[in-house]
Amino acid sequence: MRKAKKLLTLILAITMMFAMSITAFATDSGNDVPAGAKIKVEGVGDNAQLTYAQVIKVDPTKETGWAFTNSSYSSLFTQYGTDEQSMIKGWIAAIDESESTRLSKLGSATVSTTFPNPLEGAAAGLYLIKGTEPGYTFSPMLAYVSPDDAKNGETITVIAKKTPDEIDKELSDKDNDHYVENNKEISYDVNATVPYLPKGGTAELVITDTLTGGVFKRVKEGANQGKVEVQISIESTPRYIEPESDSKLVIDLGDLISEDNENANKELVITYTAICTAEVINNKATMNNDPLTEDEVNSYTGKLKITKYNEANSNNPEKLSGASFVVMNADGQYAVIEDDTLKEWVDEYTEDCYVTTGSDGTATVKGFDPDQKYRFLEVVAPTDYALNTDPVEAEWKVDMPDDQQIAEAEMYDTKLSELPYTGGKGTAAFTGFGVLLMSVAAGLYYSNKKNKTTK
Repeated sequence: MRKAKKLLTLILAITMMFAMSITAFATDSGNDVPAGAKIKVEGVGDNAQLTYAQVIKVDPTKETGWAFTNSSYSSLFTQYGTDEQSMIKGWIAAIDESESTRLSKLGSATVSTTFPNPLEGAAAGLYLIKGTEPGYTFSPMLAYVSPDDAKNGETITVIAKKTPDEIDKELSDKDNDHYVENNKEISYDVNATVPYLPKGGTAELVITDTLTGGVFKRVKEGANQGKVEVQISIESTPRYIEPESDSKLVIDLGDLISEDNENANKELVITYTAICTAEVINNKATMNNDPLTEDEVNSYTGKLKITKYNEANSNNPEKLSGASFVVMNADGQYAVIEDDTLKEWVDEYTEDCYVTTGSDGTATVKGFDPDQKYRFLEVVAPTDYALNTDPVEAEWKVDMPDDQQIAEAEMYDTKLSELPYTGGKGTAAFTGFGVLLMSVAAGLYYSNKKNKTTK
């Protein structure tokens, strides 16, 4: 009987050893039995750097079944108890407290091991993950792997807790809207990221946009009249927002932030339009009223200048006042000028389009696009000068600062020709010559008559 028991014990031992070897083989070979869980951090960019440390591990010899991986971590849990096991008990009992509170001390822990994202083969326990990424500030992240997760090879997903350090403001059409005409529509893009909402915490996403030298374009008709159309890249339909003034627009996107963090870390492009009303239009955007997040972009208009001279072949040409011009664009339209500034374009010019040279012989108008071509056409010549009907193109000066763009043109006129008139010196020579001829003819007549009488 004893021999049978010994034999049975031996068989069981061999069987267990064989089973263990099979399990080890399967684990190592990556077949049916996983080596641990997978931890994956979502919502990070390609340039993010993640590090981690396992803070709590399984320990079946402890009362709670858990233990610190390093005694130094106990200092992070002192708010929950006085010794290791009471600290872990307190941590477990405080599961419903806010995430920011739970992380307030854990965030001070130093972690240096590179987190490969995903982390494969994670054993059961609590993991602290930290991150850095250009343009963002990370909050500490926790990942809990249960014994079942590790046993079954589950994937534990952690949403990156990051907040943008700033927003990015830019022109929607960088190639064409850096230089613009007065009254031109300019579209702007604000690039932002939906923040993570920590459990029991708060988060906001409010973009405040201010203009100098422009006004926001408002809807002119329909139910949304007077509002500004704002397009959010992750939404199919635009929003219509009432601006606080012509130069201030507040876009509150707090509704995109939710407890389930469905949109957390999604990148947004927020697009809206303004109208240029000055030589320089400046657009600034800030996030959550934080000046450190401010970003701005400018657009610029340019000036046109015409100088009027007398004779082109003169050694010392004189500048002429009182010459009136109209400005033409490439489409043959004429600029309506108000307060020396482009107001609009029309197909036929009137006196509202006139630009007249002053005492210095020049005239300057503002609000034109330095990327476009313009011509001056004279419509009223100075006194005593003939009208020049050949338009001249204004040439943009090169290498000028953005806020000093100017295109210049010159035009020359000729003096009026003197017109001949009866009694004037223009006909005196002809009259004298005629009288002379008549006198000669009369002399010849009387001489001939006298000769006949003598005979």
